[in-house]
Amino acid sequence: MGPLQVASIAPQLYNAAMQFNGTDTNHLYILAGDIGGTNTSLALVRDDEGQFSIRSRRVYPTQELSSLSEAIRDALEAFRAELGSLDIQASCLSIAGPVVDNRCVPTNISWSLDGREIEKEFGFRTLVINDFTAICYGIPLLNPDDPSELTPLPHPGGTSPIPTEYLPGVGVQAVVGAGTGLGVGYLIAEQSRILALPAEGGHVDYAPFDEITLQLRNWMAEKLEEAPEPEMFISGIGIANLFRFMREARNADSEILRRIEELPDAEKPQAISAAADEDETCAQIMTMFVRMYARVAHNLALGYIPKKGLFLAGGIAAKNKRWFLEDDRFMKAFLHNYQPTIRPVLDNIPVYIVEDYKISLYGAAHAFVQLTKFIHP
Repeated sequence: MGPLQVASIAPQLYNAAMQFNGTDTNHLYILAGDIGGTNTSLALVRDDEGQFSIRSRRVYPTQELSSLSEAIRDALEAFRAELGSLDIQASCLSIAGPVVDNRCVPTNISWSLDGREIEKEFGFRTLVINDFTAICYGIPLLNPDDPSELTPLPHPGGTSPIPTEYLPGVGVQAVVGAGTGLGVGYLIAEQSRILALPAEGGHVDYAPFDEITLQLRNWMAEKLEEAPEPEMFISGIGIANLFRFMREARNADSEILRRIEELPDAEKPQAISAAADEDETCAQIMTMFVRMYARVAHNLALGYIPKKGLFLAGGIAAKNKRWFLEDDRFMKAFLHNYQPTIRPVLDNIPVYIVEDYKISLYGAAHAFVQLTKFIHP
């Protein structure tokens, strides 16, 4: 992916970003971060009046870091060795978890992230945002006509709705992404201003829709002694849970399944996907996963009515695209609704798979530029 252009960013918004950090130059260097439970990516992103390009990038195993500062120090040293003297004017760091007062205490990482501490240590203004907020800010940078960036999911029959505005000059888009967990977010664009808002839709109550998903829900509820949430099934963790359900509750067995059972949970999803063409149970798991993903997307689509697009991020969809596209598997489940008056609402929502997950880094940089419109120095 090359430089990404945001035509909607007005010059006065860009100037506000410059003034935010006391900088008067024709470009802005932003340290963008994507901190997840598995990997931490740090990138030096250059913003030339709304055109974003990654100059250099480093990736670190998150669980091996004692703090984010450790990764930032190493990345800055590498960037300077590669590019020479740097004038980084800002940082925007996205992390999986709720952000309160520019600080996040994630549930799956042993250390916390405090933007004020990063500012004090490194000297550049730092914003901490939710990871799906960053992805949301990345969505307007994507080109729907570029297959390396987005893959549309056509409706049965091969047609796709055209993105439309909610009101003249106002557009709504939403993102749902199954990765290690299940993330949700949405954004509202009003002319030059874009505001992305976090959501915790992965943690609402899970709604079964047929006999096997009802059995799945009850099986998990018995284990948890609580009502399960969608993330328990629609995520990398969820695929491992589906595997256990098929083995324990459905008595599925084969040599392939026995081999997969020996793997760590983190490795099971890829192994299940790879074996799905030769093992019936693995194929059933992938089919269930896609259909459940579609129903969660269906519910979110009705909650937000994102007529400018619903985007599937998070990595799993892009890596297993054929399971979503074959036999219109995802779209049939997404569009199904017994209410005749509701079906046209779903029919008018375009759905895309996000292909390039580096969009979270571009999105973090874009978030800084956009949020300076709301935050005073």
